[in-house]
Amino acid sequence: MNSESILYDRRICMDRIEPFLRKPLVKVLTGMRRTGKTSIMRLLARRSDIYQNVCFIDKEDYSFDHIRNYHHLMEEVGTRIPDDAKSVLLLIDEVQEIEHWEKAVVSLIKRPELDVVVSGSNAALLSRELASLLTGRCIEIEVNTLSYPEYNEFSGNEANFQEYLRFGGLPGLHQFSRDPEVFIRYLESVFDSVLLRDIVQRYNIRNVQLLRRICAFVFDNVGSILSAKKILDFFKSQRISIGLETVLNYLSHMEDAYLIHRVGRYDIKGKRHLELGAKYFVNDLGIRNAFIGYREADISGLLENLVFLELHRRGYRLNIGGTGGYEVDFVAEKSGEREYFQVAYLLASPETVEREFHPLELIKDNYPKTVISMDDIYPGRNGIKHINLQEFLSSPG
Repeated sequence: MNSESILYDRRICMDRIEPFLRKPLVKVLTGMRRTGKTSIMRLLARRSDIYQNVCFIDKEDYSFDHIRNYHHLMEEVGTRIPDDAKSVLLLIDEVQEIEHWEKAVVSLIKRPELDVVVSGSNAALLSRELASLLTGRCIEIEVNTLSYPEYNEFSGNEANFQEYLRFGGLPGLHQFSRDPEVFIRYLESVFDSVLLRDIVQRYNIRNVQLLRRICAFVFDNVGSILSAKKILDFFKSQRISIGLETVLNYLSHMEDAYLIHRVGRYDIKGKRHLELGAKYFVNDLGIRNAFIGYREADISGLLENLVFLELHRRGYRLNIGGTGGYEVDFVAEKSGEREYFQVAYLLASPETVEREFHPLELIKDNYPKTVISMDDIYPGRNGIKHINLQEFLSSPG
């Protein structure tokens, strides 16, 4: 499949953007580097059916290096947009590289002929700037890694689950031959780019090796409850001196770069959020596996991470549930409705079945409850459904 056809395969993202085109709102595409934000913008640039002119400013292109602040941005737009233009699409890629970009954008969206779409790879910068001047005048759309059906479309094959589990969902993988060594080298380069450009350079991190060690520890513990203190204790056991504030800052920077996602804990019976402990899931399993290695022993955490990514992609707000001393993998809420999910590798023994179904049976509400595993067919019990993982990932959601 050539790169031009790949551009047309992100319909999930395009369908989310479509209702807001030609509306007086700034469309903000967010997400980790290399998840496909630029390709989405290129697709939008082809919409000659609704736009007479297109102005595309790509801050990763050296020809736009002169645009350093909002004054430069306004000058560039002024030279590129004809005075008599009736409908113009303004696209600004990696907008956080332009100082005070929001001051220009808040002025530009007042022009009726202009439709503004920007992208960014730093959650903290974007949220701060959006909150300052663009509150109520923007819509944020996260561009995620490829879903399992998208991965199969990009690869041109079906039943690529093991490959998807190991190499993740970055669209850029599919420009290469299907060589595991090539995939890993590409994934390592993306990880280094995110780490160096979006964390080290932006936050002036001096101890890069320590940052990489914390990344490795978090990646190695997907699916496990973590706290800053637990991370601190681990490094102390390795005779590595580190402060609690440093751990908290590094975790926050990793989240801001969309490298990881934090999911807090929720007491289902007490109906309250718990402050201590959380789970951290990686934004792309391929990056995780390229950095610390793929191991069959990690399968349970990897599958839980896959389910997290799919629920996140579907727009659920997620928590780790607790009830009666048991853990529920995901409490998922959207549009005032709630669902509960447990994730297991295989329901291979009565003990495993009890471990997965019993916590859900303790929840005395009528919201849907589902156990997801790699088993093809397994009967539910007491109103709790079972679904095969690949079937769940392939369903429209």
